[in-house]
Amino acid sequence: MKNYVYIEKASSIKFIIGNLLFILSFFIIISINKSNAPILLLVSLLTTYWGIFFISSEGLEIDFQNKKFRKLFAVYGFRISLTWTFFPEIQYIALVETTVKQTFGGRGFKSSATTTITEKTIKINVFDCNEKYFTLYFANDRNSALEIASKIEDAFKIEVLTNF
Repeated sequence: MKNYVYIEKASSIKFIIGNLLFILSFFIIISINKSNAPILLLVSLLTTYWGIFFISSEGLEIDFQNKKFRKLFAVYGFRISLTWTFFPEIQYIALVETTVKQTFGGRGFKSSATTTITEKTIKINVFDCNEKYFTLYFANDRNSALEIASKIEDAFKIEVLTNF
């Protein structure tokens, strides 16, 4: 069986904003001269970073023959991958719908500006024979989580449990 590769699709708004930031960064680099080089270089690096942030997407690659997986990051179709991790002896997979909260700000001594972002996500947890689990992937919607789980279910002949 071939490797299964899943890469999330970036939204069109994020893709447009990321490309605009790249174009802006390109024009800043072209307009650098000796008098304003340090500040413009810093601004162009910052806009390039945000452009990559908006354009990039996460993913997962599973090698069913060797029973291993790795996380992927994709930018313009180029994949940057992390190291391979081997699957344990899998007993079942659990798809759990959770709410993730991230709080920004409020960490300083007198900081009063904070914001909390709440997002629903699907955790794909893999349980081994000792009932220990690890989170394989955070999917943004149910369909992609069910797609990943069904591929693993077919390859390893295990059960998939859901809470939705």
